[in-house]
Amino acid sequence: MKPIASLLLAIMMLAIPAAMSQDAEHWISQTKSDYYNGSYSLALDDIDQYLKINQTDAWAWSFRANLLKKMERYREAVESFDMLIALDSSHAEAYNDRALILAGGLNRDDEALASLEAALQIEPFNANIWYNKGMVLEKMERNNESLEAYRRAIDLDEDLDRAWFRQGYVLMRLGRNSDALKCFQKAAQLDPGNSLYQQSLQDMGALTMNDLDADGLAANGLDMDDLAVDLQENMLDFSASSARPGR
Repeated sequence: MKPIASLLLAIMMLAIPAAMSQDAEHWISQTKSDYYNGSYSLALDDIDQYLKINQTDAWAWSFRANLLKKMERYREAVESFDMLIALDSSHAEAYNDRALILAGGLNRDDEALASLEAALQIEPFNANIWYNKGMVLEKMERNNESLEAYRRAIDLDEDLDRAWFRQGYVLMRLGRNSDALKCFQKAAQLDPGNSLYQQSLQDMGALTMNDLDADGLAANGLDMDDLAVDLQENMLDFSASSARPGR
């Protein structure tokens, strides 16, 4: 090969990564623009174009998973979290968020529980993961195990008001009404502006402790629908401005 041709080939080879990088940055920029404009379908197309260039970007898979969750395309969201976990098996947040979608969006509670167990193997002192485990166990009506998970969450973060509240609700279902009342009072003390906490205290005060049971309190506003709301609300939101690692 002639020297000039060799030089041109070398220049072309050097230019290829730069062009690919420019294309990648274009799709990331377009993804964020469409996301902020509320064009989620376009943002999904954009991030898919980016992933064709860089299939090993954990940030992109996390974005895709959370975007699909926002679009209520839960099965695809779980698949994206699976890709993220395949890239980084130590990603506790991915296991946690995957579990919330499995339980809150797909009612696949056993799989959700297994995902949370995997998260806790990585981060055993994460109060939020213990709380989420408690919610899934409560949804499965495994009340004593649910109580233990909520207690672990509170041991790690005694100001976790929602754990106090949900623990109180499980205690009430088990007929331990005085203990339940203490938990509701603690939750309301930690977040006095929470209308659900205040309503639960009013409902309990309106009934005699001898007559109070799960059916009685549910009739006054507390039921399993509140747990479904908690599961939905605890699906972590995602910001398109979140920086990728190394950026």
